[in-house]
Amino acid sequence: MKKTFKTIALMMGVLFATTAFAQKSKSNVEEIMVDGFKVIYKPTVNQIVSARFFIKGGTNNYTKAQEGIENLAIALATDGGTTKFPKEEYHRQLERMGSEIDGGSSFDFATISLSCIQKNFNNSWNLFEDAIIAPAMTEEEFAKKKEEMISNVQQAESDPDAYLGEMAMNDAFANLNYDKRTGGSEASLEKMTLADVKAHYKKVLNKSQCFIVVVGKVDKNDLIEKVRKMIKSLPEGNYVAPKPTTLNITQSTLNPEERKIATNYIRGIMNAPVYGTPESYAMQIAFAILSDRMFDEIRTKRSLSYAPAAFYSTNLNPFTNIYVSTTDPKQAVQVMIDELKKVKKEGFTEEEIRNQKTSYVTSYYMGMETNAAQTQSLGSQEVKGSWKNMVNFIDNINKTNPKLVNETFNKYVTAIRWSYLGAQSGPGSSKILSRIRSIPRSFFRNYNCSMCSICKRLPETGAFFVGDLYGPLLLSMGSGRAVCRRWNLMA
Repeated sequence: MKKTFKTIALMMGVLFATTAFAQKSKSNVEEIMVDGFKVIYKPTVNQIVSARFFIKGGTNNYTKAQEGIENLAIALATDGGTTKFPKEEYHRQLERMGSEIDGGSSFDFATISLSCIQKNFNNSWNLFEDAIIAPAMTEEEFAKKKEEMISNVQQAESDPDAYLGEMAMNDAFANLNYDKRTGGSEASLEKMTLADVKAHYKKVLNKSQCFIVVVGKVDKNDLIEKVRKMIKSLPEGNYVAPKPTTLNITQSTLNPEERKIATNYIRGIMNAPVYGTPESYAMQIAFAILSDRMFDEIRTKRSLSYAPAAFYSTNLNPFTNIYVSTTDPKQAVQVMIDELKKVKKEGFTEEEIRNQKTSYVTSYYMGMETNAAQTQSLGSQEVKGSWKNMVNFIDNINKTNPKLVNETFNKYVTAIRWSYLGAQSGPGSSKILSRIRSIPRSFFRNYNCSMCSICKRLPETGAFFVGDLYGPLLLSMGSGRAVCRRWNLMA
């Protein structure tokens, strides 16, 4: 049923979407420099205008002790009023025009965005400019926003999916930028002062670190003058963009945390190529196919999970993921591992790759239907290298061949950093976690194990070692026993 619906959607999407966007996408996106400040401009004929102000850096802009500071600064800027327009008047004017200004900070960048209808663009821009350049940032609003963010952090800890995501990122990116929580932690937010937030916002607001993307029915000369006025007080800055950091996971590991919940949550993070390279487009195709396969094997055939997934996170620091929530982790994880082994042994078929390319054409054009989606995509691609990667996306996907797809998958899928949130006893989970404790170290020698150098170096206590196709798995779980994960999961 899913495949039938998908096929129909592909046919409809290609029929309608390609005529709507593809003909103009390469010819009318323009890069303009205004007094040393970059503007990415795309005129359209519809009546919606989207403007998005980008601040590059994201988690690279602050320390672990300051995590959350950029989101707090953006929240104050976009919601707390400006020096010219007090909060109540600011929101009253936005509501009267039907305009929206919001923002946030992610791993790689922060944004402040404006969405409005064309006839209200001038008045909406005035509020947008003021929110960026002259936010009020009062003590009263600071206290409210800080309390809201602390509350969000506490709520996220009770959400298994959100908590698992933090677990997985902190484990895979330990001591790197992505182990910082963009929404902050209770500890970091409690210590944060308004002076800290103002200083951070002032630091990142400069011409070298910021740029703007505008998509809509806007006169180019008028836009240039608006931008020139907006940036006249911004310093030049000396921002140097961080180089992409690729993971180098060579050993599979398990990061478990016990929680008494009905469903167990499991996520594995693996290596990935830098985005914008030929390998990155190959990996996108590979993981889209893998996601379809896991959906069929885990949900459709076995009903082990409602929403298993596999995806390639095309961040500045890229990584790949596999995910499942299930009441039977033993069987679900075994299916995932079996599917990975099958791909590494047999590869993806030419038909799968051809169909996935068609799917990407459809999803790409459907995803670019709104001006807001286009400003987001153009800007995020600029942060990762160049906005032209968005314009050339379909060409780059179509250039990818089956040989490159399979070679890329085999090159980067070598080991998995697993994170597990759920019961460590009971059906299924006991096979993954608890049972490990009962197997003697000497078991390796009786199971055709080569006893790799890592295992040989292990102390007799303090860790578990597991070896299989995806590399050794080290579990710091107490007194020492050893077990082969392949045997454990298949037993």
